[in-house]
Amino acid sequence: FPTYFLALDRLGGEYAIRGHKDRNYWEAAKLLLERAVEVNPRAINSIFGLGWTHYQLGLNSQAVANMERAVSLNSKSADAFLWLGKAQMRLAAIDKAEVAFKRANEITKGKVPEIHKLLAKIYGDQKRYREAADELELYLKTQSDAKDDAEIQELIKKLRAKANG
Repeated sequence: FPTYFLALDRLGGEYAIRGHKDRNYWEAAKLLLERAVEVNPRAINSIFGLGWTHYQLGLNSQAVANMERAVSLNSKSADAFLWLGKAQMRLAAIDKAEVAFKRANEITKGKVPEIHKLLAKIYGDQKRYREAADELELYLKTQSDAKDDAEIQELIKKLRAKANG
């Protein structure tokens, strides 16, 4: 049954999850999830999985395209907005990445540390030092076991000094 959607979706997802062990798993996931999306073009899990797999393989334009499809099908998927932003950052679409991260942050009610750290990076690179410092403080508040607390506190001080001077 080469068009059995549930099998394609499940097997593609399983390969994607194991991709960190061997790149060939991501390649297999890509093929299976592409076929799953072909069979069911509105399958949010397959589309997200395909976008995530593209990201892992460094196929950033395809990752963005699939994550955009995923968020258009489910505008409340924080993960899809997060990975959309990450792929957009790789393509140097920083303004779009910021929008995606802000949407992910809104959906998660500000409780995901990684989003704050990514926003802080964007703001710091854009010389928006006050906003970068604010995001790093939120990162520290939401991160339960930040191993680099002292370094981040020092970076916050430097950013605040740049903002005021």
